[in-house]
Amino acid sequence: RALQKRGIECVSVYEKTDEFKRFGGPIQLASNALSTIKAIDNQLFEKIMEKFTFTGMRTCGIKDGMRSTWYSKFDAIAGAADMANLPYTGVINRPDLQEVMLKEIGEGVMNNGKPVVSYEHLLSGGVEVTLESGEKVEVDALIGADGIWSAVRAQMWGEK
Repeated sequence: RALQKRGIECVSVYEKTDEFKRFGGPIQLASNALSTIKAIDNQLFEKIMEKFTFTGMRTCGIKDGMRSTWYSKFDAIAGAADMANLPYTGVINRPDLQEVMLKEIGEGVMNNGKPVVSYEHLLSGGVEVTLESGEKVEVDALIGADGIWSAVRAQMWGEK
């Protein structure tokens, strides 16, 4: 819905799973990602912040996990965020983030049970997306946000 609020119409999300289920652990959102969300949709940013745990102001460095001895400490994350006036990095439980975003999404946007398996750039400037069912969808742009086992990333970078 954030893109729609910015005047970008006809947004479609193709999701592998048949329905939303609460699973997964924390996901880190860095300062630059948070500031981008805030710039696009401040209300969405505020809803995310309600479930967010800030970590960017904690001690950073290299630590011996067995003896709790710090080999090196540094303040790069908080310092960079402060210098650029950005929100601090932190984490949110993946199901909480998905739940917030699903509540914001408009009608007819979510297409569950339709995993993307490949894509092809079109001479017209668009992208043809192939779904697991064999269905092909022509779109202006493709954002591959399909996780660690991303078919979009694998194709883009020639991964097997």
